[in-house]
Amino acid sequence: MVRHAMHDWLSFAQRLARNPRAVGAVSPSSPILAQAMAAQVDPAAPGRILELGPGTGAITRALVARGVPPARIVAIEADQTFARLLGQRMPGVEVRHGDAMNAAEVAALGPFSAIISSLPLLNFPDETVARFVESMLELLPPGAPFVQYSYGVRAPVPREADVRVRLAGTVWRNLPPARIWIFESAPSRAAPMRQDAATVGEEALA
Repeated sequence: MVRHAMHDWLSFAQRLARNPRAVGAVSPSSPILAQAMAAQVDPAAPGRILELGPGTGAITRALVARGVPPARIVAIEADQTFARLLGQRMPGVEVRHGDAMNAAEVAALGPFSAIISSLPLLNFPDETVARFVESMLELLPPGAPFVQYSYGVRAPVPREADVRVRLAGTVWRNLPPARIWIFESAPSRAAPMRQDAATVGEEALA
């Protein structure tokens, strides 16, 4: 386990040096953040769980530990080294090397009961993020969550997006501290994006 952790840090550092904008973080997700992300997913809900940008697999492992069968997880990773590493470590998980933001290709892998994402959405233009999140939500049944973490104070989707968003909580034991957001389809494009008053008040997950 320690050797895996060291290897993960080295692999992450190499990828960060190659393309910091695509990584969007200074370290892999902590086990605490991974567990908090996985806790937003119902392992008993029918359908597959789509993981976008799994990296070294911290959240993938947390999903399995939560009771999600590996065969129900499909993970899409843009970095070939990470994709190969995850496929070796997580037999049974369908790991795909490709562009997680290509909605047309992703749709063919469903149906999905949840989406869980580590993509650095704050690094992309607002219009791109809005279009991407809206297209991903079309792949989910009503009420199913799109779970996303970010390091910014604001929600990682623009207010113009046809998205309902709430803050699930803040994970302080992560470098840097991370916020977990839940995206759901808005009733209509005329309805503005909102943040749930009940949860936006800095609930600490860990």
